[in-house]
Amino acid sequence: MPETTKTYANMEILQGADYTITITLDDASDTEDKNYLLTICKDFTGDTDFGGRKNGDGTSSSPFRTEITETNQATVGILTAPNNSNNKEIAINLYAVWTESLDDNFDGYWELAEKDTGVSPAKYTRIAQGEIYVSESASRYASTSA
Repeated sequence: MPETTKTYANMEILQGADYTITITLDDASDTEDKNYLLTICKDFTGDTDFGGRKNGDGTSSSPFRTEITETNQATVGILTAPNNSNNKEIAINLYAVWTESLDDNFDGYWELAEKDTGVSPAKYTRIAQGEIYVSESASRYASTSA
């Protein structure tokens, strides 16, 4: 299910700030058996560690990454996805506590995948992707930590 305006977008985030981007789907009429997964990594190999990551050990079978789903993770973020045919938007919410934990001047990649659980085996489809940049704070006065 591709995204209406584009399938590639850069996220430019202030370190220590909340961030939200909304993706509008072309067709949300069949989202009943769908789940969504956002993956963020430093590089395509996944073997480069970075601040803020929550998953992986850097091996090829478990690369360094942060995964965000429709289940709230208080220290990372949440996806808000369609649950009926009238809603065609996925909101990606990254929390300030997580963006602050990223390496200074973090430069990496993000990808949004749709998981169709209505088929067996479940099928994943990439629906959007891009680069993610995090600008570090010069003063840290806006930091989430004291």
